Amino acid sequence: MGTIVEDRRERLALAEDAGLGRVSGTSVLTGVLVGYGAFAVLAGIAAAVLRAINVDVYLGEDSFRRTGAAGGIALGVVLFVSYLFGGYVAGRMARRAGATNGLMVFAFGLLIAIAVAAVVQASGVTNDVVRQLRSLGVPTSADQWSQIGTVAGIASLAGMLFGSLLGGMMGERWHSKLVARALDPHVGPEAVVRAARPKALRAEERRQGMPEDGRQPDEIDITEKRKAAAPRRGRFQARIRGGKQAPAS
Repeated sequence: MGTIVEDRRERLALAEDAGLGRVSGTSVLTGVLVGYGAFAVLAGIAAAVLRAINVDVYLGEDSFRRTGAAGGIALGVVLFVSYLFGGYVAGRMARRAGATNGLMVFAFGLLIAIAVAAVVQASGVTNDVVRQLRSLGVPTSADQWSQIGTVAGIASLAGMLFGSLLGGMMGERWHSKLVARALDPHVGPEAVVRAARPKALRAEERRQGMPEDGRQPDEIDITEKRKAAAPRRGRFQARIRGGKQAPAS
């Protein structure tokens, strides 16, 4: 039996019906903060691993030139993973336009870090605070932007961009997978009931080409299929505008 799926166009249509746009500001901001936090944790782990194998780098270095080629590649990988998490959170929270929300995580990840660094520096606080902001792996000063053509600079921007985009698409795709699993009769409570049926009876039904509920194939129309595939838990009431029938697995 095929399962009814929800695609990205249907999610966009649902958001439009709710008066919402493609981008969720709250989701993007949350994704940016997740990206910052993930980098702070992962950079420390990566630096410890690299030092353990005698590769001396500091991924929080405020100069891309001093980071070097090896450190630049490691920095790009860490930023990719960090913004993969950030984009994923944004795409999953927004539940629509995953790639667009992921791209906004990349853009606002740069803009927020630059703006905060500028405000902090203009306020006259110590340089230690500014250096801490630069340790996010994002260019926050004119000097760092002048070094963007280095291996570390290119790797940083590429890691952030591709991580955010891929994470956003993965986060949105989670909702399609959730609906598909909820409507799959081979998953969840219905699967438990089916597995408990006598094996001999199920084998005989398969041999005769009959559905396992004992009805003839022509007795099951599309409406009954939708009802049979609907979630058995009352807290999940499926309403899919313009749903389509996916190919049988």
